[in-house]
Amino acid sequence: MGNPYYAKIEVFGGVAIDRHFFYYIKPEKSGLELSPTDFGTEHVSYNDLEVKGTPKVAGTIIIELSGGTYGTNTCPGKRYDRVYTIKVEE
Repeated sequence: MGNPYYAKIEVFGGVAIDRHFFYYIKPEKSGLELSPTDFGTEHVSYNDLEVKGTPKVAGTIIIELSGGTYGTNTCPGKRYDRVYTIKVEE
């Protein structure tokens, strides 16, 4: 707790669809944020995500994310649902 945290999450299996991407961090005021790389630019990638911030709470922080990928002529799009757990010590 109180130390900067950084981790990358990569979505594989196709290009992630931005309008189908959702996430939730519990507890809400944990001090951590999740964002796609290059957020705020024209090159935003929802396949490459960053978790960063300074945890403000001890205990377990849970990040739930879900979304889907575009399909192609030879490969259907896929849905993904993931839960990540971060244990924060005082």
